[in-house]
Amino acid sequence: MSDDPMDSTDDNDGDPVVDNVNGGQPLYDPVSREDFAAVDLDTLTADLRRLDRHSLVDLFWGKIKDTQDTGDAVAERVYRLVSSLIGLHLRVEAEGDPFGLQWQSETRRTALPHDFRGDQSEVLADLAPTIGHPTLRARFADVAYETGVRRAGRTAIEAYCEVARRFADGSAELQFPEMETRAMDCVKPLERCFMINARIAKRGTLVEPLPETVRFAFAHALDARAYFPLTQIGRRVLQARLIPADEVAAAAADLAASALPNDYCLAVKECWQLAADAYDRAGDAEASREASIKAIEQTFAMVDSVSQSSAKAHWVKETLREFRALGGVPERVTEMRRRLRELQDMSLDEFGSFAVPLDGIDELRVKTFDEFKALSLSDAMRAMVGFSIPDDVEELKAAVLKQSREFPLSNMFGASYADHEGREVARGPSLDSQEEPSEAWYKEHGIRHLGITRRYRVHGNIEPARQAVLERYSVNEQHLLPIVQLSSFIPAGHHHIFSIGFARLWQGDYATATHLLIPQIENSLRHILQMAGRDASKIEEDGIEGDRPLNVLLTFYRADLEAILDKNIVWQIDSLLNFRPGPALRNELAHGKLTWSEFYADEAIIACWMVYMLTLAPILRYWDGHVAPALEAMTSSGEI
Repeated sequence: MSDDPMDSTDDNDGDPVVDNVNGGQPLYDPVSREDFAAVDLDTLTADLRRLDRHSLVDLFWGKIKDTQDTGDAVAERVYRLVSSLIGLHLRVEAEGDPFGLQWQSETRRTALPHDFRGDQSEVLADLAPTIGHPTLRARFADVAYETGVRRAGRTAIEAYCEVARRFADGSAELQFPEMETRAMDCVKPLERCFMINARIAKRGTLVEPLPETVRFAFAHALDARAYFPLTQIGRRVLQARLIPADEVAAAAADLAASALPNDYCLAVKECWQLAADAYDRAGDAEASREASIKAIEQTFAMVDSVSQSSAKAHWVKETLREFRALGGVPERVTEMRRRLRELQDMSLDEFGSFAVPLDGIDELRVKTFDEFKALSLSDAMRAMVGFSIPDDVEELKAAVLKQSREFPLSNMFGASYADHEGREVARGPSLDSQEEPSEAWYKEHGIRHLGITRRYRVHGNIEPARQAVLERYSVNEQHLLPIVQLSSFIPAGHHHIFSIGFARLWQGDYATATHLLIPQIENSLRHILQMAGRDASKIEEDGIEGDRPLNVLLTFYRADLEAILDKNIVWQIDSLLNFRPGPALRNELAHGKLTWSEFYADEAIIACWMVYMLTLAPILRYWDGHVAPALEAMTSSGEI
């Protein structure tokens, strides 16, 4: 294996990869019961007090290298299989597909449970109850369960409960000791327990020791004043009726009411919402409504946490929507509508370009990898924006015009562009040596000129940075929620679409990310125009109202968008998504014309990360105060 961490044949954090083309090759050699008997996994993990899967990946990948030096083929076979199992990415947000890819490219990927189906999963199910380390025991049992060996489900639940309890009681060592919170680390194993329990237990019953573990974790989250974990665990408590609803309501309301001035408003809001749900279950409608109003007031409190009028308008609109949904508060609805109009009028002058300094942005991919390997998840997510800042349009125009003057023969004839079936779909204009180029000519040649730049950014910056982050963190939807909830680029009701899209983006699943993110740009552009007091809707002759499509927004509202976002960003949106003979990704995607390889082409990757940049841009100034603390809480001990 190459010593270069970015060598194309190297694995991601030791996670074995498979060739996806033509069915692929096996990820591992089958491992028998006799092979496992020759390796003492309990002795190997006896002193490992960390429960995050990254510690196990590091341990077993180190053992693989040792066996290669000693020539122990049986031990190497066992360690490779265990590394593959631990490398699986648990996603409790996906009920029907709990294990997702940790890493993926156009032709390669890490393991999935079905790779271990058959005799191998039977071996895993038999061995799981005998394994001492709870994370390793949970993974053996869960993979066997997911591949159809249902008897392993109870073993998985028991192991996950032990993981959650050890986090709650403080006996587990944290991956990042400087981050004290442990309550969040209880959430994922317990959620996975409930997912398995729903399939193997009778309706309305819980497999032991799940009930007592959930109560213990709830009490710990309450003592730790951990708003988000308390809310997530509390909803499970209510659903399973493990604690009387009035007790849950009182506990959540008391915690929310005692919130400190610096506590995150949206976290306190979640706690009030839990109280409202619990009061409703307890039959106290008045208390439930009062808690709901206090939850909405926390949304409105976000207005004071930001300085831009556009960002304030975003939170006022969210508050207005929530008050309208609640009903019965006409005076608050009127107040929010008035505030929204005032802020929309003030917002247009406050948008503009931005820059994120990042040393080494022009260095080689190895340097980028090393730089991001040293960053925290919060700093890495913020620094990634720097790779998506578009080129200066005027400088780009000057460069392509200079090139055309130096090589005039190449511009005497217009270029013709064909699709996959050989049909001509666009033509580029020709240019006389003395003629002033049109905007279409500048776009066509600018897109060509950027080809090399985009390849460098994708393969020299974005991909090595992304892979360096994934070696330390299992990025999932939960990590993106603090970002999408704060961003004024995202309209209400679209947060989870963006969070899943960005999770797949970080994981390298560009096919899914493109499908989720690219269609959202048009609606988000209309949203920010509305926040700036510009109505982008239309009324037909019959009085029916509708929305203007992307090409119309980029034509008739271009000046407004340039004032809000920056001229260079709007040019990039147009050149990537709309303009022909450019890639026109929005149209190609909408009509199902993109092939698999085109989702992993430079243009699609750049477009997806551009959406990420547009989402983060409005909240960069609030990052340290709002986003970083939430991400630090989530990464306190890594991921199982």
